[in-house]
Amino acid sequence: MKRHRSSLAMTIAVSVLMAGSMPATAQSDMGFDVDITLSKNAAAKLAAKKEGIIVFASYYGDPKRNAKKHVNEVGQISLGRQDEQVEVPGTGGHAQISGAKIDRKRLDWLAGPVKVNVNVASARRSSSDNLLACDFIDGPLSDVQKGPVTLHCALIEEHYDTELKPKG
Repeated sequence: MKRHRSSLAMTIAVSVLMAGSMPATAQSDMGFDVDITLSKNAAAKLAAKKEGIIVFASYYGDPKRNAKKHVNEVGQISLGRQDEQVEVPGTGGHAQISGAKIDRKRLDWLAGPVKVNVNVASARRSSSDNLLACDFIDGPLSDVQKGPVTLHCALIEEHYDTELKPKG
């Protein structure tokens, strides 16, 4: 019996480790975390205008041969009808993207990994124009899920050189 328990414990431990290394689609977990930071000028202007920040996430992927009839205008499979939007205070902070707007039936149309595109903009409460230039995400969801990705924002007039994140 002692040997059986040891073997069972080993099997459970290996199963837990393997589950952690499975792709996001196998785990049915499409969420990830983003942290928004601001330049001093952007923080001051957003505070003065009582402006917020919106994080937009859209999921997509490359089509299987038999799914080409479902591609969007850029030849990819959109996994949702609209972007997931999360509001963050104008001071910056943490955004948790859930992946709840994904149409899971469309996952069968993909050849390859689920990808995600994330953009950040001002909430447009004080102006109809976006005030921010921000880093962005565009790539495999599995890369983004490795940990919170920090996206930095500055005012557009600061001419901030935005970066693709995370860096591989």
